[in-house]
Amino acid sequence: MGNDLHFAHQEPEGPGLPGPVDPDRPTRLTDEQITELRDRARREAGPFVNPALVHATRYFHNRDWAAAVTGTADFSIGHWPTLYLLHIAMQAEPEPPVTRAQLADHAAAEERVRTAETMRVLREQRTAERHRAEADEWAVAVRGCLVKVVVRENRHGRVRGGARERLRHVVPISEAASGRGRRHLAGRALCETPNRARPLQLVDEPVDEPATCRRCLAYVAQIRSDRAA
Repeated sequence: MGNDLHFAHQEPEGPGLPGPVDPDRPTRLTDEQITELRDRARREAGPFVNPALVHATRYFHNRDWAAAVTGTADFSIGHWPTLYLLHIAMQAEPEPPVTRAQLADHAAAEERVRTAETMRVLREQRTAERHRAEADEWAVAVRGCLVKVVVRENRHGRVRGGARERLRHVVPISEAASGRGRRHLAGRALCETPNRARPLQLVDEPVDEPATCRRCLAYVAQIRSDRAA
């Protein structure tokens, strides 16, 4: 809005403007002054649009102020006489007062920013804690694994903890077995069965990160070389 947000019992900027009487009124302009500005706009606007005003960086202080000046909340800056009225009103009142509603809006916006920042920090903390837990679990799981394995990501992501991520699977380098007769094909995730109709679409290159697929992790400590089965 271009003004400091403190309650505005301040000296007026424009010549002859009275100080604010109503803290809910968005302008210090009196009703008589606004009427004079409207009459002046009707006299001076003329039929030709001033390009300098059309391309101005700011047409009015704020919508409440503009509604008070034009007399309607449905004003349109596409209407040339209205745009000219706002222009001369901006000259008459370079700095409008700050109303209680604007102060409340500003306070609410600051609170939303603080809340968003708090939530961001909490998400980062939860993510960091989850990553540490995943790393610890993977270190324990792979320590007892009897088959050389790598971790490969699924090409398709999933939403987890409010963010999209790729599930990371455990993939044996050579064919392996677990339990009484379950086979785990080389190059396929441990969680997949050999006859799965639509194999998982995994990226080609392994990643140096912990596996996150729960079903794969359950098999890591159970698999053995297929030649030893």
